[in-house]
Amino acid sequence: MTTTADPSSPPYWDPYDHSIRLDPYEAWRRLRDEEPVYYNERYDFYALSRFDDVLAASIDTGTFSSAYGITLDAIGRKPDVQSMIMSDPPLHDALRNVVSPLFTPRAIRKLEDTIRGLCRRFLDPFVGSGGFDYVRDFGMRLPVFVISSLLGFPEEDHDQLREWSDAILHREEGFEGFTPEGTAAWDASHRYYFETIRERREHPREDMISRILSTECEVQDGKRRRLDDMETMAMVGLISAAGNETVARHLGWLAVVYADHPDQRQKVVRDPSKSAAAVEELLRFEAPSPTQGRYVLHDVEMHGVLIPKGAKMALLTGSAGRDERHYPAPDRFDVDRDLDRHVTLGYGAHYCLGAALARLEGRIALEETLIRFPQWDVVREEVELVQTNTVRGPCRVPIRF
Repeated sequence: MTTTADPSSPPYWDPYDHSIRLDPYEAWRRLRDEEPVYYNERYDFYALSRFDDVLAASIDTGTFSSAYGITLDAIGRKPDVQSMIMSDPPLHDALRNVVSPLFTPRAIRKLEDTIRGLCRRFLDPFVGSGGFDYVRDFGMRLPVFVISSLLGFPEEDHDQLREWSDAILHREEGFEGFTPEGTAAWDASHRYYFETIRERREHPREDMISRILSTECEVQDGKRRRLDDMETMAMVGLISAAGNETVARHLGWLAVVYADHPDQRQKVVRDPSKSAAAVEELLRFEAPSPTQGRYVLHDVEMHGVLIPKGAKMALLTGSAGRDERHYPAPDRFDVDRDLDRHVTLGYGAHYCLGAALARLEGRIALEETLIRFPQWDVVREEVELVQTNTVRGPCRVPIRF
């Protein structure tokens, strides 16, 4: 197989190769420089890697559709039940309007005290301990607790929900599609969601699922109705998984990157007002969801390459965040960077619904971590990254202080 190890060989990027996943930045740099419209013959997909191209494609839903799948191993046909993330406007907008009032910055700000209390609950036991696994003991626990509590799932089910989510996203090296464990997790999680939805129809509560069930939307022909059980299950499954996995990966990168850059960590220790900007720089520097899949609706030419109708397209948001055409010295991590924008959380119609929540969790987690542990080192040989073709980040980060 051709790889990027030999600079005389063509550029190569493989979403199923774990060795590339561990450090994709040289591969992505070569794509940006040499093949800004990249074609992978083995898996039959195209990829855009430059900031301007990823941004433009993210906005252009008339060319690059989400309605036929959003992961490279699943793109091909419209699902029987289209979810918010796997639909285009106007259906996407109608579905999003059901839940968008629950995720406004104003609504999310009300969660600050709750999230800060959770951070203290999870981190305080490790003060004076000498170290712990930042992801398993904290980074995985915080987001699943927050999003599952908002949805209305009881605390005793949170660990199971996270395990199902991990199994669904896991991909074996060189293999497209669910593992047997992933298939079982998919079935089990959807039975759980379905049973919860049925129970909430009979006995509504003050939770997000009950709000979704009671909200009408205009899904077709100007008619308003409430979502049915399958549509609600798709919505709940999306919110649960997205609110869990991406934030957990982001917090894993927090532990790794700030250990790698102690000078930047100390800037935030000395001046906690930098924490919000520090979160944005971390999102740019290590995107927890670096690949977005799209289906090409009609022939389009970019950089002299004809991309045919029906092609699979990967938008490499992780590569876009390191594009020197947009960011000066993009491989330098700098919490004082004058950062105008990034595409890590998407752009346009599919801009991350939970962006405000993810930013709030990241900021509070950073602040509360630095209060207790202003310095730490990472046990490098024990760091592990998840194996997926969507999210990227650590699932295990032992730290010592």
